[in-house]
Amino acid sequence: MDGPLAGGNMNSVERKGDTVLRTAGPWTPTVHRYLRYIARNGIDWAPEPLGIDDDREVLSYLHGTVPVYPLPAWVWEDSVLVDGARMLRRLHDASVGFAVDTATWQSSAKVPAEVICHNDFAPHNLAFNDEGRILGAIDFDMCSPGPRIWDLAYFATRACPLTASPPEGAPGPDDARRRIELILAEYGSDASWLDVVRVAVTRLFDLAEFSIVKADELFKPQLRAEAVAYERDARYLAGWL
Repeated sequence: MDGPLAGGNMNSVERKGDTVLRTAGPWTPTVHRYLRYIARNGIDWAPEPLGIDDDREVLSYLHGTVPVYPLPAWVWEDSVLVDGARMLRRLHDASVGFAVDTATWQSSAKVPAEVICHNDFAPHNLAFNDEGRILGAIDFDMCSPGPRIWDLAYFATRACPLTASPPEGAPGPDDARRRIELILAEYGSDASWLDVVRVAVTRLFDLAEFSIVKADELFKPQLRAEAVAYERDARYLAGWL
């Protein structure tokens, strides 16, 4: 069905037939070049860039169910952690060798720049089939170079979840270590679960600062409230270290 799509608190997203139109920016040509690059390297479950129409980018529509908040109970199944971790590994590996010398990014690059990070790889940016299995990922406009664990930590933060106030029906902190270690095992990472928590703290503080900037830039004061929540969760997780 054509019309605005739910989610996306920092962008205007509209479906038109089998395409998606999103607000473009100076980073859009880089993101499109990156999407074409990973497609050549075997990623057939990300949107295809179709061009830029005035101030909007045009992408192929990825069919499937993208969950919105409050997240449905099936999002907390272990299979989501397994599928997500495996797909994230494939996504990262497919980005190796991407030329960044003339690239412009919306998100700042991080060190070490091992791969191109999605920077928002979480259930709300994943498309699922009717059985709750992941079909693909969307919303690549925030991608930029960074360490693999940067994406792993954010995926864990959203999918485990790692928060001071888990939503109703979500696993609690007593299951966090097992769920993080499941992500790491399926990804093939030698990081520890505490490494993930440490980076998650940094990631949340970074996201809070970014949200404050965007609140002023986009005239969306509600993003300041989100920044407060990110800082709260960062301080909570810091207590685990």
